[in-house]
Amino acid sequence: MLLAHPLTPFVDRLTIPPRRVFAEPARLAVRLEATTHRFHRDLAPSGVWTYDGHLPGPTIEVRRGVPLEIRWDNRLSGTLPVVVTVAPSGKADGVPVQCLPGRSGGDADPSAAALTGFSVVHLHGAVTHASSDGWAENLAAPGQATLDLYPNEQRAAMLWYHDHVMGVTRFKVYAGLAGLWIVRDDRERELGLPEGPPYELPLLLTDRNFDMGPDGAMTGQLLHKTDPVVAECFGPFTAVNGTIWPYFEVEPTTYRLRLLNGSNARTFRLVLEQGGKPDHQRVAQIGSDGGLFLAPARIPAQGLVLASAERADLLVDFSDLAPGTELTLWNTARAPFDGAFADPATAGANDRDGLLPYPEVLRLRVVGAHRSRYSVPSTLATDFQRTRRDEPTISVVRAIALVERPAEVEG
Repeated sequence: MLLAHPLTPFVDRLTIPPRRVFAEPARLAVRLEATTHRFHRDLAPSGVWTYDGHLPGPTIEVRRGVPLEIRWDNRLSGTLPVVVTVAPSGKADGVPVQCLPGRSGGDADPSAAALTGFSVVHLHGAVTHASSDGWAENLAAPGQATLDLYPNEQRAAMLWYHDHVMGVTRFKVYAGLAGLWIVRDDRERELGLPEGPPYELPLLLTDRNFDMGPDGAMTGQLLHKTDPVVAECFGPFTAVNGTIWPYFEVEPTTYRLRLLNGSNARTFRLVLEQGGKPDHQRVAQIGSDGGLFLAPARIPAQGLVLASAERADLLVDFSDLAPGTELTLWNTARAPFDGAFADPATAGANDRDGLLPYPEVLRLRVVGAHRSRYSVPSTLATDFQRTRRDEPTISVVRAIALVERPAEVEG
């Protein structure tokens, strides 16, 4: 049974998605296409579905109030490049099957295997007209396209675009159909916040699993595995911008990390560690899903929690660190997430019962000469307005139960 890491952590450099930057109204085309992608140096290339051939898709950056018209050109070919399976048992030799690569005795779901590239794109977090919101049944078949208008008339924030097909969104996003979208405004520039490379890092966090060959070695085949005990898929390997457990070299200065949890079900509780101890005093959170906070906030001692689709805007100060210093970002959240606090001093420990066999996320290595330190302003947003509504008169009280049940895959 698997005990050691099947892949070596921190040997692949973090990749940054290509940028498409717009300061004026524009029309552009984004092509949905099948390609291959290598998640780790020791894995064979994986078949994936992508936007413009990149995983994640290109990061679209646009000024507030600048409309973009996008033609989403569906050129996807073949069937879903993900094996979908339900393992017959929740454990194998005492280890939860979702901690393991391979199908664990499950058969490939034939309905999922037959899914073709019908697609529709949703810009998550955007203020749009309903006709451009990516309605889940407004599908484009391969060879067709949809045309959407995004006014971008909203506060500066990081959004994300992803596939949104009714009933199978989880599989299409798992296959690679996701990318980041950043709205910028004058207030951010007044604050002098890092914008773009090299000191702003958009980071898309996802969990993934892979199939195994007859020889017991992992292949590059993407695997979406659940089991009779846990209905959600919790992949044991964390990818950042499509690379499993990458490293990134930082200069001794302030970086802006724009994080998104793009996993279907896994929650992250992120702990930044140096020398075996949490090192959160160098991190300030300046924003989240809706944009900048009124004032910066410190990361809780237990770590930063990001549920699915949540975003965080962080400033991390490396200015006091000598070249050669290494910091590691760990995940300490059990799955399914129970909200329980973990001792941050134990960051880096696996938790198989909590479906967290490999807690590694990202390693940061300090290189180069010292630079000036960015002073985090005490006041950030000046346009934040809290929405308030009067409580309605309650006339009827109803109980609504939210329950899980097996999902049928419909082609």
